[in-house]
Amino acid sequence: GSSAAMPLQRVIEPFGPYRLCGRVVVGFQRGSKQLGWPTANLDPDAFESKFDAETEGVYVGWAAIGDPSLPPEARAVHKAVLSMGWNPTYTDVKQRTIEAYLCHDFGGRDFYGAEMKLMMCAFLRPQLKFDSFDELITAITDDVSFGKEALNTPSLAALRDDPFLQQPVASPLAATSAPAAED
Repeated sequence: GSSAAMPLQRVIEPFGPYRLCGRVVVGFQRGSKQLGWPTANLDPDAFESKFDAETEGVYVGWAAIGDPSLPPEARAVHKAVLSMGWNPTYTDVKQRTIEAYLCHDFGGRDFYGAEMKLMMCAFLRPQLKFDSFDELITAITDDVSFGKEALNTPSLAALRDDPFLQQPVASPLAATSAPAAED
């Protein structure tokens, strides 16, 4: 296939925004370790009913991980580049996935089981099947740099302050402990 060798056309097409919230689930153990970015797969229960089967591609948005054990700067709202689809490059996948690349250095931490809030706000490009892992890496590297720039456009940057992302994730611990127990 010579198609993937063509320069990828990327756009910044407003999408949604869709506000998704769910657990980070274990994906195929190939995201961060193989690609070199922290990736978080969102529990399909959080999005399966929101999109029709044709909805797939690479998107950008904002993400917040609600893990109390992370340092505060890691729990902030980060830029995210999201890949939604039936994972065309890996043929072992029969379930749709949303894999989010979080543009922050988490120091190698993973956050399985933590709650992630995800706001999808623009479409960048369709899913493509790449001939090699290197091509995939190159494409995702470019997606991330393009996506980070895209999120600087004023209309998308403004969504970072959306109340959905800013209110702290309700964790059962916070709800049950009285404020006085903090000292």
